[in-house]
Amino acid sequence: MALGQDRSNLIQRLGRFRLGVMLVFLGFALQLWRLTVIDSDYYREQAEQNRIKTVRLLAPRGSIVDRRGRVLAESVPSFNLYLYRHEAQDLRKTAEFLERQLGFEAGAMSRRLEETKDYPRFQPVLLRQGLSLAEASRLFAHAAEYPELKILDEPRRFYRYGTLAAHVLGYVGEISLNELADERYRNHRRGDWVGKAGVERTYDRWLTGIDGVSRQLVDSRGRVLGELERTSPRPGKILKLTLDLELQQVAEEALGDRVGAVLAIDAQTGDVLGLVSHPAYDPNWFAERLSPERWGALTSDPFQPFHNRAVQSALSPGSVFKVMIALAALEAGVITPDWSTYCNGGIELYGHYFRCWRPGGHGRVALQEAIRNSCNVYFYLLGQRLGIDRIAAFAELLGLGSKSGIDLPGEVTGVVPSPRWKQLELRQPWFLGETISVAIGQGALTVTPVQLARAIAAVATGRLTSLRVASQQKEESRALGIAPEHLDEIREAMWQVVNQGGTGGSARVAGFDVCGKTGTAQLVRRETWEKLSEEDQARFAPNAWFVGFAPRNEPRIVVTVIVQQGGSGGGQAAPIAGEVLREAYSLYGFGESGPGTLQLVKGEFTGDGG
Repeated sequence: MALGQDRSNLIQRLGRFRLGVMLVFLGFALQLWRLTVIDSDYYREQAEQNRIKTVRLLAPRGSIVDRRGRVLAESVPSFNLYLYRHEAQDLRKTAEFLERQLGFEAGAMSRRLEETKDYPRFQPVLLRQGLSLAEASRLFAHAAEYPELKILDEPRRFYRYGTLAAHVLGYVGEISLNELADERYRNHRRGDWVGKAGVERTYDRWLTGIDGVSRQLVDSRGRVLGELERTSPRPGKILKLTLDLELQQVAEEALGDRVGAVLAIDAQTGDVLGLVSHPAYDPNWFAERLSPERWGALTSDPFQPFHNRAVQSALSPGSVFKVMIALAALEAGVITPDWSTYCNGGIELYGHYFRCWRPGGHGRVALQEAIRNSCNVYFYLLGQRLGIDRIAAFAELLGLGSKSGIDLPGEVTGVVPSPRWKQLELRQPWFLGETISVAIGQGALTVTPVQLARAIAAVATGRLTSLRVASQQKEESRALGIAPEHLDEIREAMWQVVNQGGTGGSARVAGFDVCGKTGTAQLVRRETWEKLSEEDQARFAPNAWFVGFAPRNEPRIVVTVIVQQGGSGGGQAAPIAGEVLREAYSLYGFGESGPGTLQLVKGEFTGDGG
């Protein structure tokens, strides 16, 4: 009995022993499986790192140049500080060292590590760009103590002229998670820098080079013993813009500190020769990591320095739209050039009294006088004769209400109102009085400066041309089929606006047949504005417009100016346009050059407009 019990206990103990052995074996097997399968890459890379270091060699981003090859943006050498997290023994100690030696803000490194927590284990983290030689020297002196800190000589983006053409050029920044999910960035990884705005964004693939690789033999302390192999980086391609640096500079100086936009284009090709939006920003701020304080200040600025007013501001065009209304009326046959009416300062239509901007009226006016003096009464009647459907159709024919084709991000379409639009958007019927407001460029009608520039180019040439800021963007244009005699009539009237006592006299350029139209777009009803205090009147001052082209008979350049809350188009916008046109005439002359060609008369270069 006792013998049987002992044997039973022995068998149980042996069973437990076998189970224990099996569990230990299973544990070893699981550990081996984890080491060889789950963490194989880690340990393989760790072993490799003990003797071979792979260093990514960043490719310089392609330069951006103006139409004459002058560099606007380029990549320059820079000392950049990286943290190799897997080599750090005490990150707190590292952070304190950087605070002492480089003036890092307390907690800055921790925040950066939090931002990059999703990086691959062995991917270095960029801590600071553009170290000075003194800063780099201090770090080199402590390299043995802090092997996790590495200084690499890498390219950094540099914009030669600061804020100049900022909204065209854009800026670069670290790629976001949303961008990484985008097919356009399939060859990028966390930590890469990409174009964020302007042509830097539009042509990111063109500008981005191909990184190289250096495989280095290192000792146990991480010191480089030699290079085993190297694949050199391939720089990005040069991006040639249609901008003219000198014309851009003059346009920016002419606009000054006023809020608005200036646009100059080649009437024949759609090449953008100058594009200004103010306020602007300095793209160099982003070439080195922007501080949270500066970013916050920029994004909270009520004047929105990131906002490209040339392509992203949809505003009432005011009286510049009268040019399109006049042309539409001629094309529709509802008037002839000599049709006239009497303006006594206002007119009653559909039970409402609509005032002219001139209280005493303009007397008897025909088409050219009406455009030259911007008579509201004349255009109220044209609006009545045309009707909103024909107005909308003609506006759309000239490219309003649709994108211009310009190769810049963020373009908006504006609004060409119609009964169908109002029903879809507002679920309301169209009222006849609204047509009268649209006829003078008010009401629900909104356009962007690039749309207006394109439309005026169409009035000047009879062709609708897409706009472009980069030479490799394809030129596209089509004839509109507008009667040449009608175009001539409008051009003559616009010439009178500038040269025969009209509202655009300050855009006149000696020796250069400038044609134009001013606009003063009200932000509130005139009756309301007149009742406001002086302070409130200043807050709701009208937007000032000027659109124009030159020369009259062979149009080559179109200029559009908007000064937001500038007041008078003739007083504020026209002089700016005059300065830009004067510089263009000085640069190019616009003599006997053939279509699609701009030839310099000041300077040594002759370019083909592309």
